[in-house]
Amino acid sequence: MPLAAIIQLALVVLPMVQEGVPQFISWISSLKSAAQQADVWTPEQEAAYRAAIFAKTSDPAYLPDA
Repeated sequence: MPLAAIIQLALVVLPMVQEGVPQFISWISSLKSAAQQADVWTPEQEAAYRAAIFAKTSDPAYLPDA
């Protein structure tokens, strides 16, 4: 696939990604909330989830370029 076609495709898909990612995160959060209310998501799982997210904040792969 030529580079120009890839760039055109990326420009078409970018707005969908920008809109879809926050919606996906919101959906995951709603699933987690429902699991917590049903006592399926334990406090230990919540602590592990938060620790995993916090660990990503110091991982250089996830830090934005300066």
